[in-house]
Amino acid sequence: MECDESQESQKLERVLLEKRWKERRARRFFRYISLTYTVFFLIEPILRHERDAWIALAIAYPIFLISFIAAAETKGRTRWVAYTVLFAVGYAYMPFNAGASGLFVYPVAMLPFILKNPRKALIAMGAQVSGMFVEMAIFQLNHWSVFIGVFFVVVITLTNMYYAEQERSNAKLKLANEEIEHLATVAERERIARDLHDLLGHTLTVIALKSELAGKLITSDPSAAASEIAEIQQTSRKALAEVREAVLGYRSQGLSAEVDRARKALATADIKLVCDGLPNELPIVEETVLCLAVRESVTNIMRHSEATEVWMQFRFRDGRLHVTVADNGKGGIKEEGSGLRGMRERVEALGGRLSIQSEVGTQLTIDLPQGAATA
Repeated sequence: MECDESQESQKLERVLLEKRWKERRARRFFRYISLTYTVFFLIEPILRHERDAWIALAIAYPIFLISFIAAAETKGRTRWVAYTVLFAVGYAYMPFNAGASGLFVYPVAMLPFILKNPRKALIAMGAQVSGMFVEMAIFQLNHWSVFIGVFFVVVITLTNMYYAEQERSNAKLKLANEEIEHLATVAERERIARDLHDLLGHTLTVIALKSELAGKLITSDPSAAASEIAEIQQTSRKALAEVREAVLGYRSQGLSAEVDRARKALATADIKLVCDGLPNELPIVEETVLCLAVRESVTNIMRHSEATEVWMQFRFRDGRLHVTVADNGKGGIKEEGSGLRGMRERVEALGGRLSIQSEVGTQLTIDLPQGAATA
């Protein structure tokens, strides 16, 4: 079973890695396909027919391309150096080629995905646009070329800020869902552990007592011993079914049936059970918690108490259900075992309280709000 879970976990991890790789590959593809827009840098050199324009393009374009690739593929200090060079190339080359105002689009298009704070991306965009206008005024550049560059810088920056924020929100949601799944898995494991402890602890105690009784009767009263052995077989089969129910999600057969089972189990150990005020109907979650509490209490009484009588009392007072399980045994419970801790966790999960007094005999009290399961 653990092997199956491990294989399933590895398979899920591989699927997630493949998905992330595909997303990264798609983003890289669109990033590099955007370089096709640099063909507009050729317009002015072609129209001017001047060698200086082609020399300036031959110098600026390789620097831009190397910086763009470094900014896209590296991290840390190298990435920020590449961004600085990208901005510098834009400001240095725009006086030689007004159509090169599109150079400024490339760094700001990537910034929103790197800067986690949207305000910093807006500040970077504002500083860049201001620099473009200043350079336009100083070098008397073509207004329309600069305005078109500014337009695309603003539109693409704001658009990518939206997509970057959406991407971060999806990542946070994914992490939250993974955490919820993890917590749900842990909670389910704890529930199964508690339920199996209560189910098997009680059943194995009954089987042990009946086996001991059958061993004593096998010579003096074989028919009675055979009857006890038959009950052991029946109890074992029932335990197997209950374990399966616990793994799939325990569903009690009802509090009344649980009290009847407790009465029969206690009778095996010559302990009398007196029950008063048993409720007819309860919400399923409350009833399950009380069934498991009764079972754990009876198991502890049979194992440790040396009692001869047990009293169970169910009372509704002030909108709350009060359940008491007491015995006339030796008492002396000093610390809670895993069974009592599991019982306390289940009760407190419904907003209830559990208390134990164990000076003379043992008295366990459960206080649950009515409708706790619904609430």
